[in-house]
Amino acid sequence: MSFELSFVFLLTLVALVLFVTERMRVDLVALLTMAALLPTGILTPAEGLSGFSNEATVTIAAMFVLSRALHRTGSLKHIAIHLGRLYAYDPRLASAAMMLGVAAMSAFINNVAVVAIMLPVLLGVARANGINPSKIMMPLSFAAIFGGTCTLVGTSTNILISGLLTDLDQPAIGMFEMTLVGVIFLVAGTGYMLTVGGAILPDRDNPDYRRDDSETQPYLTELLFSADYPDIGKTPRIILGGTEATLLAMLRDDQPVDDPETQALKPGDVLRISAPATVMRDLLDTVGVTSLADPQPEPDDHPPMELIEVVIAPDAAVVGRSLGESGFARYHPARVLALRRSADTVVDQLLDVPIQGGDVLLIQAMPGQIPILQDSPDFIVVSEIGLWEFKHAYTLPVIAALVAVILLAAFGVAPIVTLASAAAVLVVLIGVISIEEAYEAIDWQVIFLLGGLIPLGIALEKTGGVTMLANATLALVGDLGPRVILTTFFLITMAMTAIISNQATAVLITPVAVSAAITLGVDPRPFVFAIVFGASASFASPVGYHTNVMVYSAGGYRYMDFVRVGVPLSLIFLVIAAFVIPWFWPL
Repeated sequence: MSFELSFVFLLTLVALVLFVTERMRVDLVALLTMAALLPTGILTPAEGLSGFSNEATVTIAAMFVLSRALHRTGSLKHIAIHLGRLYAYDPRLASAAMMLGVAAMSAFINNVAVVAIMLPVLLGVARANGINPSKIMMPLSFAAIFGGTCTLVGTSTNILISGLLTDLDQPAIGMFEMTLVGVIFLVAGTGYMLTVGGAILPDRDNPDYRRDDSETQPYLTELLFSADYPDIGKTPRIILGGTEATLLAMLRDDQPVDDPETQALKPGDVLRISAPATVMRDLLDTVGVTSLADPQPEPDDHPPMELIEVVIAPDAAVVGRSLGESGFARYHPARVLALRRSADTVVDQLLDVPIQGGDVLLIQAMPGQIPILQDSPDFIVVSEIGLWEFKHAYTLPVIAALVAVILLAAFGVAPIVTLASAAAVLVVLIGVISIEEAYEAIDWQVIFLLGGLIPLGIALEKTGGVTMLANATLALVGDLGPRVILTTFFLITMAMTAIISNQATAVLITPVAVSAAITLGVDPRPFVFAIVFGASASFASPVGYHTNVMVYSAGGYRYMDFVRVGVPLSLIFLVIAAFVIPWFWPL
Protein backbone atom coordinates (compact mmCIF):
# COMPACT_ATOMS: atom_id res chain seq x y z
CA MET A 1 0.00 0.00 0.00
CA SER A 2 1.47 3.34 -1.07
CA PHE A 3 2.07 6.23 1.28
CA GLU A 4 -0.58 8.28 -0.51
CA LEU A 5 -3.23 5.58 -0.11
CA SER A 6 -2.34 5.00 3.55
CA PHE A 7 -2.52 8.73 4.25
CA VAL A 8 -5.92 9.10 2.59
CA PHE A 9 -7.32 6.11 4.50
CA LEU A 10 -5.99 7.55 7.78
CA LEU A 11 -7.37 10.99 7.00
CA THR A 12 -10.77 9.50 6.14
CA LEU A 13 -10.78 7.59 9.44
CA VAL A 14 -9.87 10.71 11.43
CA ALA A 15 -12.57 12.73 9.70
CA LEU A 16 -15.18 10.04 10.44
CA VAL A 17 -14.15 9.91 14.10
CA LEU A 18 -14.43 13.70 14.39
CA PHE A 19 -17.83 13.61 12.69
CA VAL A 20 -19.10 10.96 15.09
CA THR A 21 -17.61 12.45 18.27
CA GLU A 22 -18.54 16.02 17.28
CA ARG A 23 -15.38 17.43 18.78
CA MET A 24 -15.48 20.05 16.03
CA ARG A 25 -18.10 21.52 13.73
CA VAL A 26 -18.62 19.34 10.68
CA ASP A 27 -17.82 22.16 8.25
CA LEU A 28 -14.56 22.86 10.10
CA VAL A 29 -13.63 19.16 9.93
CA ALA A 30 -14.28 19.20 6.20
CA LEU A 31 -12.13 22.30 5.67
CA LEU A 32 -9.30 20.84 7.76
CA THR A 33 -9.49 17.64 5.70
CA MET A 34 -9.14 19.65 2.51
CA ALA A 35 -6.25 21.64 4.01
CA ALA A 36 -4.45 18.43 5.03
CA LEU A 37 -4.65 17.02 1.50
CA LEU A 38 -3.24 20.03 -0.33
CA PRO A 39 0.39 19.93 0.94
CA THR A 40 0.78 16.20 0.23
CA GLY A 41 0.69 16.53 -3.54
CA ILE A 42 -2.02 13.89 -3.79
CA LEU A 43 -4.30 16.56 -5.20
CA THR A 44 -3.46 19.49 -7.38
CA PRO A 45 -4.51 22.90 -6.01
CA ALA A 46 -7.35 22.90 -8.54
CA GLU A 47 -8.55 19.50 -7.32
CA GLY A 48 -8.17 20.52 -3.69
CA LEU A 49 -10.40 23.54 -4.20
CA SER A 50 -12.74 21.85 -6.66
CA GLY A 51 -15.35 21.25 -3.97
CA PHE A 52 -16.32 24.91 -4.12
CA SER A 53 -16.65 24.89 -7.89
CA ASN A 54 -18.28 21.47 -7.99
CA GLU A 55 -21.61 21.38 -9.79
CA ALA A 56 -23.37 19.97 -6.73
CA THR A 57 -22.10 22.74 -4.45
CA VAL A 58 -22.96 25.54 -6.87
CA THR A 59 -26.35 23.99 -7.65
CA ILE A 60 -27.27 23.76 -3.96
CA ALA A 61 -26.27 27.39 -3.39
CA ALA A 62 -28.34 28.49 -6.38
CA MET A 63 -31.33 26.44 -5.22
CA PHE A 64 -31.16 28.09 -1.79
CA VAL A 65 -31.46 31.45 -3.56
CA LEU A 66 -34.34 30.26 -5.77
CA SER A 67 -36.06 28.84 -2.71
CA ARG A 68 -35.84 32.21 -0.95
CA ALA A 69 -37.20 33.94 -4.04
CA LEU A 70 -40.14 31.53 -4.25
CA HIS A 71 -40.81 31.96 -0.54
CA ARG A 72 -40.62 35.75 -0.97
CA THR A 73 -43.49 35.69 -3.47
CA GLY A 74 -45.78 34.20 -0.82
CA SER A 75 -46.74 31.30 -3.09
CA LEU A 76 -45.74 28.76 -0.45
CA LYS A 77 -47.86 30.36 2.26
CA HIS A 78 -50.95 28.29 1.51
CA ILE A 79 -48.93 25.06 1.67
CA ALA A 80 -47.65 26.12 5.06
CA ILE A 81 -51.14 27.06 6.25
CA HIS A 82 -52.66 23.70 5.26
CA LEU A 83 -49.74 21.70 6.64
CA GLY A 84 -49.84 23.79 9.80
CA ARG A 85 -53.54 23.05 10.30
CA LEU A 86 -52.89 19.37 9.71
CA TYR A 87 -49.97 19.28 12.17
CA ALA A 88 -52.12 21.08 14.74
CA TYR A 89 -54.81 18.39 14.70
CA ASP A 90 -53.08 15.20 13.55
CA PRO A 91 -49.26 15.35 13.45
CA ARG A 92 -48.89 11.78 12.20
CA LEU A 93 -51.31 12.33 9.30
CA ALA A 94 -49.53 15.60 8.52
CA SER A 95 -46.15 13.83 8.51
CA ALA A 96 -47.52 11.20 6.14
CA ALA A 97 -48.96 13.87 3.82
CA MET A 98 -45.69 15.81 3.90
CA MET A 99 -43.53 12.76 3.12
CA LEU A 100 -45.75 11.48 0.32
CA GLY A 101 -46.10 14.96 -1.18
CA VAL A 102 -42.36 15.59 -1.08
CA ALA A 103 -41.69 12.13 -2.56
CA ALA A 104 -44.15 12.80 -5.40
CA MET A 105 -42.41 16.08 -6.22
CA SER A 106 -38.97 14.47 -5.99
CA ALA A 107 -39.92 11.84 -8.57
CA PHE A 108 -39.95 14.57 -11.22
CA ILE A 109 -38.07 17.46 -9.64
CA ASN A 110 -34.47 17.38 -8.48
CA ASN A 111 -34.67 16.31 -4.83
CA VAL A 112 -32.19 19.02 -3.81
CA ALA A 113 -34.59 21.58 -5.27
CA VAL A 114 -37.55 20.04 -3.43
CA VAL A 115 -35.77 20.13 -0.08
CA ALA A 116 -34.52 23.68 -0.68
CA ILE A 117 -38.09 24.80 -1.40
CA MET A 118 -39.80 22.92 1.42
CA LEU A 119 -37.21 23.49 4.13
CA PRO A 120 -38.22 27.07 5.03
CA VAL A 121 -41.92 26.16 4.75
CA LEU A 122 -41.58 23.27 7.20
CA LEU A 123 -39.41 25.29 9.57
CA GLY A 124 -42.25 27.81 9.74
CA VAL A 125 -44.78 25.02 10.33
CA ALA A 126 -42.62 23.62 13.12
CA ARG A 127 -42.36 27.01 14.80
CA ALA A 128 -46.09 27.73 14.52
CA ASN A 129 -47.01 24.39 16.09
CA GLY A 130 -44.35 24.22 18.77
CA ILE A 131 -42.66 21.26 17.07
CA ASN A 132 -38.90 20.99 17.20
CA PRO A 133 -37.38 20.97 13.68
CA SER A 134 -35.57 17.72 14.53
CA LYS A 135 -38.91 15.91 14.22
CA ILE A 136 -39.52 17.15 10.67
CA MET A 137 -36.22 17.82 8.89
CA MET A 138 -34.88 14.26 8.62
CA PRO A 139 -38.22 12.89 7.32
CA LEU A 140 -38.14 15.70 4.74
CA SER A 141 -34.72 14.63 3.45
CA PHE A 142 -35.55 10.92 3.47
CA ALA A 143 -38.86 11.50 1.66
CA ALA A 144 -36.99 13.37 -1.09
CA ILE A 145 -34.58 10.44 -1.37
CA PHE A 146 -37.47 7.93 -1.55
CA GLY A 147 -39.12 9.89 -4.33
CA GLY A 148 -35.91 10.11 -6.29
CA THR A 149 -35.85 6.34 -6.68
CA CYS A 150 -39.16 6.27 -8.56
CA THR A 151 -38.20 7.67 -11.97
CA LEU A 152 -35.15 8.14 -14.16
CA VAL A 153 -35.16 11.91 -13.60
CA GLY A 154 -35.67 11.60 -9.83
CA THR A 155 -31.96 12.10 -9.19
CA SER A 156 -28.97 13.08 -11.27
CA THR A 157 -27.36 9.78 -10.26
CA ASN A 158 -30.06 7.80 -12.03
CA ILE A 159 -29.40 9.74 -15.23
CA LEU A 160 -25.66 9.30 -14.77
CA ILE A 161 -25.92 5.52 -14.43
CA SER A 162 -28.17 5.35 -17.48
CA GLY A 163 -25.50 7.16 -19.47
CA LEU A 164 -22.80 4.82 -18.17
CA LEU A 165 -24.83 1.83 -19.34
CA THR A 166 -24.90 3.20 -22.87
CA ASP A 167 -21.11 3.55 -22.77
CA LEU A 168 -20.91 -0.10 -21.63
CA ASP A 169 -23.11 -1.27 -24.54
CA GLN A 170 -26.05 -1.90 -22.21
CA PRO A 171 -29.63 -0.60 -22.67
CA ALA A 172 -30.31 2.76 -21.04
CA ILE A 173 -32.75 2.96 -18.13
CA GLY A 174 -36.35 3.73 -19.13
CA MET A 175 -38.14 6.73 -17.64
CA PHE A 176 -40.43 4.55 -15.50
CA GLU A 177 -38.54 1.25 -15.55
CA MET A 178 -37.71 1.57 -11.86
CA THR A 179 -41.03 3.03 -10.69
CA LEU A 180 -42.66 -0.08 -9.19
CA VAL A 181 -39.60 -1.00 -7.15
CA GLY A 182 -39.14 2.65 -6.19
CA VAL A 183 -42.70 2.77 -4.89
CA ILE A 184 -41.99 -0.32 -2.75
CA PHE A 185 -38.98 1.45 -1.23
CA LEU A 186 -41.11 4.59 -0.78
CA VAL A 187 -43.90 2.76 1.06
CA ALA A 188 -41.48 0.84 3.26
CA GLY A 189 -39.40 3.91 4.07
CA THR A 190 -42.39 6.13 4.81
CA GLY A 191 -43.94 3.44 7.00
CA TYR A 192 -40.71 3.13 8.97
CA MET A 193 -40.35 6.88 9.47
CA LEU A 194 -43.96 7.21 10.65
CA THR A 195 -43.50 4.47 13.25
CA VAL A 196 -40.11 3.28 14.49
CA GLY A 197 -38.05 6.02 12.87
CA GLY A 198 -40.32 8.75 14.18
CA ALA A 199 -39.99 7.38 17.70
CA ILE A 200 -36.19 7.32 17.43
CA LEU A 201 -35.93 10.86 16.04
CA PRO A 202 -34.57 13.28 18.65
CA ASP A 203 -36.93 15.89 20.03
CA ARG A 204 -34.31 18.59 20.24
CA ASP A 205 -34.66 22.35 20.11
CA ASN A 206 -32.49 24.24 17.65
CA PRO A 207 -31.79 27.77 18.93
CA ASP A 208 -30.37 28.82 15.55
CA TYR A 209 -33.80 28.36 13.98
CA ARG A 210 -35.87 29.64 16.89
CA ARG A 211 -37.72 32.92 16.58
CA ASP A 212 -36.55 35.95 18.43
CA ASP A 213 -38.53 36.84 21.56
CA SER A 214 -39.87 39.92 19.80
CA GLU A 215 -41.49 37.67 17.22
CA THR A 216 -43.20 35.38 19.72
CA GLN A 217 -44.77 37.93 22.09
CA PRO A 218 -48.55 38.07 21.54
CA TYR A 219 -50.34 41.20 20.36
CA LEU A 220 -54.01 42.04 20.55
CA THR A 221 -55.80 43.07 17.39
CA GLU A 222 -59.19 42.99 15.72
CA LEU A 223 -59.43 41.79 12.14
CA LEU A 224 -62.29 42.63 9.80
CA PHE A 225 -63.02 39.99 7.12
CA SER A 226 -64.67 41.06 3.87
CA ALA A 227 -66.38 38.96 1.20
CA ASP A 228 -63.05 38.83 -0.68
CA TYR A 229 -61.43 36.70 2.02
CA PRO A 230 -60.80 33.26 0.44
CA ASP A 231 -61.79 31.28 3.56
CA ILE A 232 -65.15 32.94 4.16
CA GLY A 233 -67.55 30.25 5.38
CA LYS A 234 -64.91 28.38 7.37
CA THR A 235 -64.73 28.45 11.15
CA PRO A 236 -62.08 30.39 13.11
CA ARG A 237 -60.85 27.04 14.43
CA ILE A 238 -59.93 26.05 10.88
CA ILE A 239 -58.68 29.49 9.83
CA LEU A 240 -56.40 29.93 12.84
CA GLY A 241 -55.53 26.27 13.28
CA GLY A 242 -51.82 25.55 13.02
CA THR A 243 -50.87 29.15 13.82
CA GLU A 244 -49.89 30.74 17.10
CA ALA A 245 -53.02 32.90 17.14
CA THR A 246 -55.53 32.68 20.00
CA LEU A 247 -59.16 33.58 19.33
CA LEU A 248 -60.54 35.88 22.03
CA ALA A 249 -63.90 36.77 20.50
CA MET A 250 -65.96 36.97 17.32
CA LEU A 251 -68.04 40.09 16.74
CA ARG A 252 -70.97 40.15 14.32
CA ASP A 253 -72.83 43.43 13.95
CA ASP A 254 -70.78 44.69 16.94
CA GLN A 255 -72.17 41.88 19.14
CA PRO A 256 -70.18 38.95 20.57
CA VAL A 257 -71.00 35.56 19.04
CA ASP A 258 -71.45 32.53 21.29
CA ASP A 259 -69.06 29.61 20.79
CA PRO A 260 -67.06 31.60 18.23
CA GLU A 261 -64.58 28.85 17.29
CA THR A 262 -67.30 26.77 15.63
CA GLN A 263 -69.21 29.57 13.88
CA ALA A 264 -68.81 29.94 10.12
CA LEU A 265 -67.17 33.25 9.26
CA LYS A 266 -69.37 35.73 7.36
CA PRO A 267 -68.44 38.94 5.50
CA GLY A 268 -68.24 41.80 7.99
CA ASP A 269 -67.33 39.58 10.94
CA VAL A 270 -64.57 40.72 13.25
CA LEU A 271 -62.17 38.38 15.03
CA ARG A 272 -60.42 39.62 18.13
CA ILE A 273 -57.21 37.63 18.40
CA SER A 274 -53.94 37.46 20.26
CA ALA A 275 -51.00 36.52 18.05
CA PRO A 276 -47.27 37.11 17.50
CA ALA A 277 -46.24 39.78 15.05
CA THR A 278 -45.23 37.40 12.28
CA VAL A 279 -48.59 35.59 12.45
CA MET A 280 -50.28 38.98 12.34
CA ARG A 281 -48.24 39.85 9.28
CA ASP A 282 -49.30 36.72 7.42
CA LEU A 283 -52.99 37.20 8.25
CA LEU A 284 -53.02 40.84 7.24
CA ASP A 285 -51.25 40.03 3.98
CA THR A 286 -54.26 37.94 2.94
CA VAL A 287 -56.84 39.50 0.62
CA GLY A 288 -59.96 40.60 2.46
CA VAL A 289 -58.41 41.08 5.92
CA THR A 290 -58.10 44.52 7.56
CA SER A 291 -56.94 45.56 11.01
CA LEU A 292 -59.52 47.63 12.92
CA ALA A 293 -56.74 49.17 14.97
CA ASP A 294 -56.32 51.54 12.01
CA PRO A 295 -58.90 50.77 9.32
CA GLN A 296 -57.85 53.46 6.86
CA PRO A 297 -57.65 52.18 3.28
CA GLU A 298 -54.25 51.19 2.00
CA PRO A 299 -53.13 52.44 -1.43
CA ASP A 300 -52.75 49.70 -4.02
CA ASP A 301 -49.44 51.08 -5.24
CA HIS A 302 -47.68 51.49 -1.89
CA PRO A 303 -44.04 50.32 -1.71
CA PRO A 304 -42.98 47.31 0.42
CA MET A 305 -43.74 47.85 4.10
CA GLU A 306 -42.06 46.72 7.29
CA LEU A 307 -43.40 45.77 10.69
CA ILE A 308 -42.05 47.84 13.55
CA GLU A 309 -42.47 47.45 17.31
CA VAL A 310 -42.56 50.72 19.22
CA VAL A 311 -42.94 51.40 22.95
CA ILE A 312 -45.12 54.41 23.89
CA ALA A 313 -43.16 56.98 25.89
CA PRO A 314 -44.73 57.91 29.29
CA ASP A 315 -45.26 61.53 28.22
CA ALA A 316 -46.35 60.83 24.65
CA ALA A 317 -49.17 62.99 23.27
CA VAL A 318 -51.32 59.91 22.61
CA VAL A 319 -51.27 58.67 26.25
CA GLY A 320 -54.78 58.58 27.68
CA ARG A 321 -56.42 58.67 24.27
CA SER A 322 -57.77 55.65 22.44
CA LEU A 323 -56.51 54.57 19.05
CA GLY A 324 -59.78 55.73 17.57
CA GLU A 325 -59.52 59.18 19.17
CA SER A 326 -55.84 59.74 18.58
CA GLY A 327 -55.97 59.70 14.79
CA PHE A 328 -52.57 58.09 14.94
CA ALA A 329 -52.00 57.91 11.17
CA ARG A 330 -52.79 61.64 10.73
CA TYR A 331 -49.83 62.63 12.89
CA HIS A 332 -47.37 59.78 12.28
CA PRO A 333 -46.22 58.10 9.04
CA ALA A 334 -47.46 54.65 10.03
CA ARG A 335 -50.54 52.49 10.64
CA VAL A 336 -51.23 50.73 13.95
CA LEU A 337 -51.98 47.04 13.53
CA ALA A 338 -52.04 45.69 17.07
CA LEU A 339 -51.33 46.44 20.71
CA ARG A 340 -49.55 44.58 23.51
CA ARG A 341 -49.81 45.46 27.19
CA SER A 342 -47.81 43.44 29.69
CA ALA A 343 -49.63 44.46 32.87
CA ASP A 344 -53.03 43.03 32.00
CA THR A 345 -55.14 41.66 29.20
CA VAL A 346 -57.08 44.18 27.18
CA VAL A 347 -60.65 43.02 26.64
CA ASP A 348 -62.38 46.18 25.39
CA GLN A 349 -62.81 46.90 21.72
CA LEU A 350 -59.37 47.75 20.44
CA LEU A 351 -60.23 51.17 19.00
CA ASP A 352 -61.63 52.20 22.41
CA VAL A 353 -58.62 51.09 24.49
CA PRO A 354 -56.88 54.12 26.09
CA ILE A 355 -53.18 54.11 25.27
CA GLN A 356 -50.82 53.96 28.25
CA GLY A 357 -47.16 54.72 28.61
CA GLY A 358 -45.23 51.48 28.11
CA ASP A 359 -47.74 49.98 25.69
CA VAL A 360 -46.15 48.26 22.72
CA LEU A 361 -47.68 48.96 19.31
CA LEU A 362 -47.15 46.87 16.24
CA ILE A 363 -47.18 49.29 13.34
CA GLN A 364 -46.77 49.17 9.58
CA ALA A 365 -44.47 51.69 7.94
CA MET A 366 -42.46 52.21 4.80
CA PRO A 367 -38.70 51.80 5.32
CA GLY A 368 -38.07 55.50 4.67
CA GLN A 369 -40.47 56.45 7.47
CA ILE A 370 -38.68 54.45 10.15
CA PRO A 371 -36.09 57.20 10.90
CA ILE A 372 -38.96 59.66 11.43
CA LEU A 373 -40.46 57.35 14.04
CA GLN A 374 -37.04 56.85 15.65
CA ASP A 375 -36.64 60.61 16.01
CA SER A 376 -40.09 61.08 17.55
CA PRO A 377 -40.09 61.69 21.34
CA ASP A 378 -43.38 59.77 21.57
CA PHE A 379 -41.90 56.37 20.68
CA ILE A 380 -39.00 54.05 21.26
CA VAL A 381 -38.47 51.76 18.26
CA VAL A 382 -37.48 48.43 19.78
CA SER A 383 -37.37 46.11 16.78
CA GLU A 384 -38.02 45.70 13.10
CA ILE A 385 -39.89 42.42 12.54
CA GLY A 386 -38.99 42.14 8.88
CA LEU A 387 -40.23 42.70 5.40
CA TRP A 388 -43.94 43.22 5.31
CA GLU A 389 -45.06 42.58 1.79
CA PHE A 390 -44.83 39.34 -0.11
CA LYS A 391 -44.04 40.15 -3.71
CA HIS A 392 -47.06 38.46 -5.28
CA ALA A 393 -46.44 40.12 -8.65
CA TYR A 394 -43.32 38.01 -9.07
CA THR A 395 -45.03 34.67 -8.39
CA LEU A 396 -45.41 33.62 -12.04
CA PRO A 397 -41.90 34.70 -13.13
CA VAL A 398 -40.27 32.85 -10.22
CA ILE A 399 -42.34 29.70 -10.71
CA ALA A 400 -41.65 29.84 -14.45
CA ALA A 401 -37.91 30.15 -13.79
CA LEU A 402 -37.97 27.21 -11.38
CA VAL A 403 -40.01 25.00 -13.72
CA ALA A 404 -37.69 25.94 -16.60
CA VAL A 405 -34.66 24.92 -14.56
CA ILE A 406 -36.20 21.56 -13.73
CA LEU A 407 -37.59 20.69 -17.16
CA LEU A 408 -34.64 21.90 -19.20
CA ALA A 409 -32.25 20.01 -16.94
CA ALA A 410 -34.41 16.87 -16.99
CA PHE A 411 -34.44 16.80 -20.79
CA GLY A 412 -30.75 17.52 -21.09
CA VAL A 413 -31.03 20.94 -22.69
CA ALA A 414 -28.39 22.30 -20.30
CA PRO A 415 -26.74 21.22 -17.03
CA ILE A 416 -28.77 22.01 -13.93
CA VAL A 417 -25.88 23.98 -12.46
CA THR A 418 -25.98 26.35 -15.45
CA LEU A 419 -29.74 26.72 -15.35
CA ALA A 420 -30.01 27.11 -11.57
CA SER A 421 -27.19 29.67 -11.46
CA ALA A 422 -28.76 31.70 -14.25
CA ALA A 423 -32.16 31.61 -12.55
CA ALA A 424 -30.64 32.66 -9.21
CA VAL A 425 -28.98 35.66 -10.85
CA LEU A 426 -32.21 36.48 -12.67
CA VAL A 427 -34.37 36.67 -9.52
CA VAL A 428 -31.87 39.12 -8.05
CA LEU A 429 -31.69 41.22 -11.20
CA ILE A 430 -35.46 41.59 -11.55
CA GLY A 431 -35.79 42.56 -7.88
CA VAL A 432 -37.51 39.55 -6.30
CA ILE A 433 -34.81 39.52 -3.64
CA SER A 434 -31.81 41.74 -3.01
CA ILE A 435 -28.23 40.53 -3.26
CA GLU A 436 -28.05 40.75 0.56
CA GLU A 437 -31.07 38.45 0.84
CA ALA A 438 -29.44 36.06 -1.62
CA TYR A 439 -26.36 35.79 0.60
CA GLU A 440 -28.54 35.30 3.67
CA ALA A 441 -30.55 32.57 1.92
CA ILE A 442 -27.52 30.32 1.47
CA ASP A 443 -26.69 27.92 4.30
CA TRP A 444 -22.95 28.45 4.30
CA GLN A 445 -22.30 25.51 6.63
CA VAL A 446 -23.63 23.26 3.88
CA ILE A 447 -21.46 24.94 1.25
CA PHE A 448 -18.25 24.67 3.28
CA LEU A 449 -19.04 21.09 4.25
CA LEU A 450 -19.36 20.08 0.60
CA GLY A 451 -16.39 22.22 -0.41
CA GLY A 452 -14.16 20.41 2.06
CA LEU A 453 -15.38 16.84 1.59
CA ILE A 454 -15.54 16.58 -2.20
CA PRO A 455 -11.72 16.72 -2.48
CA LEU A 456 -11.50 13.78 -0.08
CA GLY A 457 -13.62 11.73 -2.48
CA ILE A 458 -11.31 12.74 -5.33
CA ALA A 459 -8.29 11.66 -3.29
CA LEU A 460 -9.85 8.25 -2.61
CA GLU A 461 -10.46 7.84 -6.32
CA LYS A 462 -6.97 8.99 -7.41
CA THR A 463 -5.11 6.77 -4.97
CA GLY A 464 -7.14 3.71 -5.94
CA GLY A 465 -8.58 3.31 -2.48
CA VAL A 466 -12.20 3.00 -3.55
CA THR A 467 -11.45 0.48 -6.29
CA MET A 468 -9.29 -1.57 -3.93
CA LEU A 469 -12.03 -1.76 -1.31
CA ALA A 470 -14.71 -2.68 -3.86
CA ASN A 471 -12.60 -5.37 -5.55
CA ALA A 472 -11.55 -6.83 -2.21
CA THR A 473 -15.15 -7.10 -1.10
CA LEU A 474 -16.14 -8.72 -4.40
CA ALA A 475 -13.36 -11.27 -4.03
CA LEU A 476 -14.70 -12.27 -0.63
CA VAL A 477 -18.20 -13.15 -1.87
CA GLY A 478 -17.52 -14.20 -5.44
CA ASP A 479 -18.32 -17.86 -4.75
CA LEU A 480 -21.59 -17.29 -2.86
CA GLY A 481 -23.92 -16.89 -5.84
CA PRO A 482 -25.50 -14.04 -7.81
CA ARG A 483 -28.04 -12.99 -5.13
CA VAL A 484 -25.34 -12.58 -2.50
CA ILE A 485 -23.14 -10.67 -4.96
CA LEU A 486 -26.07 -8.39 -5.87
CA THR A 487 -26.72 -7.73 -2.18
CA THR A 488 -23.02 -7.08 -1.68
CA PHE A 489 -22.98 -4.50 -4.46
CA PHE A 490 -25.98 -2.78 -2.88
CA LEU A 491 -24.17 -2.77 0.49
CA ILE A 492 -20.89 -1.50 -0.98
CA THR A 493 -22.68 1.28 -2.88
CA MET A 494 -24.66 2.28 0.19
CA ALA A 495 -21.52 2.32 2.35
CA MET A 496 -19.42 4.25 -0.17
CA THR A 497 -22.16 6.82 -0.67
CA ALA A 498 -21.83 7.64 3.03
CA ILE A 499 -18.19 8.61 2.42
CA ILE A 500 -18.01 10.03 -1.09
CA SER A 501 -20.65 11.40 -3.43
CA ASN A 502 -23.23 9.02 -4.87
CA GLN A 503 -22.26 10.16 -8.36
CA ALA A 504 -18.62 9.18 -7.79
CA THR A 505 -19.74 5.87 -6.30
CA ALA A 506 -21.90 5.17 -9.34
CA VAL A 507 -19.07 5.93 -11.75
CA LEU A 508 -16.71 3.54 -9.92
CA ILE A 509 -19.04 0.67 -9.09
CA THR A 510 -21.30 0.45 -12.16
CA PRO A 511 -18.59 -0.85 -14.54
CA VAL A 512 -17.44 -3.36 -11.90
CA ALA A 513 -21.01 -4.61 -11.39
CA VAL A 514 -21.64 -5.01 -15.14
CA SER A 515 -18.33 -6.83 -15.58
CA ALA A 516 -19.06 -9.15 -12.65
CA ALA A 517 -22.51 -10.02 -14.05
CA ILE A 518 -21.06 -10.84 -17.48
CA THR A 519 -18.35 -12.98 -15.87
CA LEU A 520 -21.00 -14.89 -13.90
CA GLY A 521 -23.12 -15.30 -17.04
CA VAL A 522 -26.16 -13.47 -15.64
CA ASP A 523 -28.12 -10.43 -16.78
CA PRO A 524 -26.34 -7.22 -15.62
CA ARG A 525 -29.70 -5.46 -15.19
CA PRO A 526 -30.37 -6.50 -11.56
CA PHE A 527 -26.79 -5.64 -10.60
CA VAL A 528 -27.20 -2.21 -12.18
CA PHE A 529 -30.37 -1.51 -10.21
CA ALA A 530 -28.62 -2.59 -7.04
CA ILE A 531 -26.26 0.32 -7.72
CA VAL A 532 -29.14 2.67 -8.62
CA PHE A 533 -31.06 2.04 -5.41
CA GLY A 534 -27.96 1.61 -3.25
CA ALA A 535 -26.69 5.04 -4.31
CA SER A 536 -29.93 6.58 -2.98
CA ALA A 537 -30.00 4.56 0.24
CA SER A 538 -27.85 7.00 2.19
CA PHE A 539 -29.58 7.35 5.52
CA ALA A 540 -26.93 6.60 8.14
CA SER A 541 -24.72 9.63 7.54
CA PRO A 542 -25.54 13.35 7.44
CA VAL A 543 -22.80 13.93 4.87
CA GLY A 544 -23.56 11.03 2.55
CA TYR A 545 -26.32 12.69 0.53
CA HIS A 546 -26.88 16.32 -0.39
CA THR A 547 -30.38 16.52 1.10
CA ASN A 548 -29.09 15.11 4.39
CA VAL A 549 -26.45 17.83 4.46
CA MET A 550 -29.11 20.47 3.81
CA VAL A 551 -31.26 19.47 6.81
CA TYR A 552 -28.36 18.67 9.14
CA SER A 553 -28.00 22.12 10.69
CA ALA A 554 -31.66 23.12 10.25
CA GLY A 555 -32.77 20.11 12.31
CA GLY A 556 -30.16 20.67 15.01
CA TYR A 557 -28.95 17.09 14.49
CA ARG A 558 -25.86 15.33 15.69
CA TYR A 559 -23.98 12.79 13.62
CA MET A 560 -25.23 9.86 15.73
CA ASP A 561 -28.85 10.89 15.16
CA PHE A 562 -28.51 9.80 11.54
CA VAL A 563 -26.80 6.59 12.63
CA ARG A 564 -29.57 5.67 15.06
CA VAL A 565 -32.40 6.44 12.64
CA GLY A 566 -30.66 5.58 9.38
CA VAL A 567 -29.00 2.23 10.09
CA PRO A 568 -32.28 0.31 10.65
CA LEU A 569 -33.75 1.97 7.54
CA SER A 570 -30.67 1.04 5.52
CA LEU A 571 -31.01 -2.58 6.65
CA ILE A 572 -34.69 -2.58 5.61
CA PHE A 573 -33.70 -1.32 2.16
CA LEU A 574 -30.95 -3.94 1.97
CA VAL A 575 -33.42 -6.78 2.63
CA ILE A 576 -35.93 -5.35 0.13
CA ALA A 577 -33.19 -5.06 -2.50
CA ALA A 578 -32.04 -8.65 -1.97
CA PHE A 579 -35.49 -10.07 -2.70
CA VAL A 580 -37.37 -7.50 -4.80
CA ILE A 581 -34.71 -6.54 -7.37
CA PRO A 582 -34.15 -10.15 -8.55
CA TRP A 583 -37.92 -10.61 -8.76
CA PHE A 584 -38.39 -7.67 -11.12
CA TRP A 585 -35.10 -8.23 -12.98
CA PRO A 586 -34.36 -11.98 -12.78
CA LEU A 587 -30.75 -13.05 -12.28
